Amino acid sequence: MTGLFTDLDHFSRVSHLHGVPMVMWCYWTGGEMNSARKKSFDCLLEHVGLPVFLVNRLTFKELEVPELPVHPAFEYLSAVHQSDYVRAYLWHFYGGAWHDVKATRVDFSKIWHTFKDPKVFLIGKPEYPKGPARVLDREGRWMPDYWEELVSVIAWVGRPNTPFSEEVLSNFHFILDQHIDALRQNPGRHPREKKIEANSGVKQRILKMTYFFKGRGVAYPLPWTLFGNIFHPLNLKYKTHVNRGLPFDRVKNAGIYHR
Repeated sequence: MTGLFTDLDHFSRVSHLHGVPMVMWCYWTGGEMNSARKKSFDCLLEHVGLPVFLVNRLTFKELEVPELPVHPAFEYLSAVHQSDYVRAYLWHFYGGAWHDVKATRVDFSKIWHTFKDPKVFLIGKPEYPKGPARVLDREGRWMPDYWEELVSVIAWVGRPNTPFSEEVLSNFHFILDQHIDALRQNPGRHPREKKIEANSGVKQRILKMTYFFKGRGVAYPLPWTLFGNIFHPLNLKYKTHVNRGLPFDRVKNAGIYHR
């Protein structure tokens, strides 16, 4: 079974191999995609070799599990940070492939045999030198220095219910717990909302003016690389359980502009 679906009935018929559902998850908040984004998504659907579940805000609630409800801060997140949360949640509780709504010409279906090894928690594509989140892990290691041991946040295939996925999601909830009051007061209004981070007062004022005129919130509390800040330190921690053999496009986004 391949193609696009948007309901749980179809998901119940998805095949599993080595305990991992042969499905790709994507997230779109709702509404029509513009022509460039739709062209990218159509390219993905044509090539990935898997059924693709396009999750939106409503269907995500249907995928909620009773033992850990969707965090109440979810509704205040920007579209990009909602996507970050959705990928963490679905990876842990369901497993399968994830891909941003961007073009690819890669067939993901042939990688599932790797999960025959129960020690494999996640299969990803190798990170590139400027890709890692610019953060330190708990051991003081600077993630960009370890790029050769990391995988990208854009696309992967993950086994559900692993220590890696559990820790990613619990860290996400910890951060949202810390910022929920600020998010209620300053919810994401722009899809690409991010915290203003500047080294000088002058630059900060300039950014605030720029954000204001672009319709962005000047006090949104979460950084752009929220998911990477969580994922990459744990990627390094669990590196012996991460396979870096996911095939990938040699040209970024298969050469298709998606905005």
